[in-house]
Amino acid sequence: MPNELEQSISSGVLQLSGPWNANSHTTTPNLFSDVDRLYFSWVERDSVQSYLKYSALENETWDAEQIINQGDDWFINWADFPQIAAYDDYMVATFLQRSADGAYTYDIYYTVKEGQNSWKAPVKLHRDNTKTEHGFVSISPGNEGFFISWLDGRNTVNNEQSVPNGHDNGSHEHSTGAMTLRSTMVNFEGDLGKESLIDSRVCDCCQTAVAWSEDNQAIVAYRGRSQNEVRDILLRQGNPDKGWTDAISTNDNWLIPGCPVNGPAIDVYGENLALAWFTAAADQPRVQVAFSSVKNLSLSQTIRMDSGSAIGRVDLVQVSPDSAIVSWVEPVGDSDFIRAQWVNKKGQKGPLITISKTSAERATGFPRMVSHKEHLYLVTTQSKSDKTSEISLKVWPKSIMLPEHINDVIVND
Repeated sequence: MPNELEQSISSGVLQLSGPWNANSHTTTPNLFSDVDRLYFSWVERDSVQSYLKYSALENETWDAEQIINQGDDWFINWADFPQIAAYDDYMVATFLQRSADGAYTYDIYYTVKEGQNSWKAPVKLHRDNTKTEHGFVSISPGNEGFFISWLDGRNTVNNEQSVPNGHDNGSHEHSTGAMTLRSTMVNFEGDLGKESLIDSRVCDCCQTAVAWSEDNQAIVAYRGRSQNEVRDILLRQGNPDKGWTDAISTNDNWLIPGCPVNGPAIDVYGENLALAWFTAAADQPRVQVAFSSVKNLSLSQTIRMDSGSAIGRVDLVQVSPDSAIVSWVEPVGDSDFIRAQWVNKKGQKGPLITISKTSAERATGFPRMVSHKEHLYLVTTQSKSDKTSEISLKVWPKSIMLPEHINDVIVND
């Protein structure tokens, strides 16, 4: 079975090369697409410095790599990584910088640029000065700037000595207090707007996801954390100026005492949204997807995507009002693979595509998938035998994802 899957990877799925291939020890890649350009960011490391770089694909050609920023005190982590986004001629990027000697004491910094101008001096995103964890950033651009959400540990007690393994065993809990979810707007000049508390108690180290609707509202997806340690995915809608709706839950009832480090993915198409997430409630690891209207958050019937015993690490692209393409990691035989599939609100599915062989090791990070024009792009990190890493970028046409028996599928290019 693994051999057959490895053969199927070459069917319509191509490996791309670019400026990142000339570098050694590249990691934590990310993708962002606007109408005209595909942006690709990554971190390159040497014995002293970390460099956040990016390149853009335009007219089927990759620009020369550019350095966004660099530092010798950055926090580099398989699950918590830099973000990049663009709107018209403006760009924003974030990175994580250590604030103290603790294992998970670091701050979020952002930088912006316009056109061919240089990146502005980095600014700390959050207003507090606590020596705690701040990270897991999500960004969505709008016509007035960039909406940014993040996990914020200012209410926690920075007592890492009580957590022997931290993120390394998938459990990152502080002795008292709770991780919070906060947000702000960064305008195109790089100025910070009002800071807003979205949720005062959330899971400590699951990625967040955001989307920006046509009526200037953010929809935020994240893993909550109840007083009883139920950690289901929650949705809220609002903005930093006007506040947030009550949370809508996936209602998996996943009771787990530690963070699973497995966040959700969300996308918006007009007045509709799609949500993908991982859960292991009732000891059944699975990847699920549901749909909702934007104005009235109410999730449709849950649809399972994986073939069994999923690892998770989901991403999602919505391609029509009631359909989306979901990617995830799952084991097949003795190997792990990144897979993707089209699905609609009715539960109908397209061909199951195997994108790449991967590994459940943390060093492989979280695959990121975007839609750009007629294609889908997915980037991931691959471990090398010498303990370094390299980036793998795959591309394939959307058309191979669509089911033949459904003729009215509208694909958003």
